[in-house]
Amino acid sequence: MKIFFDTNVYVAEALLGAASEEMLEATARASWRIYVSTYVLNEFERVMTEQLGCSARFASLSRRRVVRRAGMVEPGASRHDVPDDTKDTPILRAALEAGVDTLVTNDRHLLDLDPYEGVRIVSMTKYHGILVSEGLIRRDS
Repeated sequence: MKIFFDTNVYVAEALLGAASEEMLEATARASWRIYVSTYVLNEFERVMTEQLGCSARFASLSRRRVVRRAGMVEPGASRHDVPDDTKDTPILRAALEAGVDTLVTNDRHLLDLDPYEGVRIVSMTKYHGILVSEGLIRRDS
């Protein structure tokens, strides 16, 4: 299984830990491939520092943690767009370029596209449920 996590998953992991961290760790334990793009990494660092007021050091260390777990993918030119929010287009394109099975996001513009070109686009809550149903996370987590 191949998974692409949107920026908001990594922000939730860095700030809230617990459930988001558990999902990422369960995905890695299952030997499912995790992909990330430079766009997501840059957006993650920007959100952490500019919008949430975290230190540049904390954002940088958190970024490195993401990079250690994920394979890099960089989308090329593509006909694929997110019509209601063009800022989400690079995320969709990266997920498609990586050939992922699932894109995990809490962004409604992306969720509204589910399914898209064979990619399931699910919320963090739904993805957590998938991990539970696969026996990768205990139900009471």
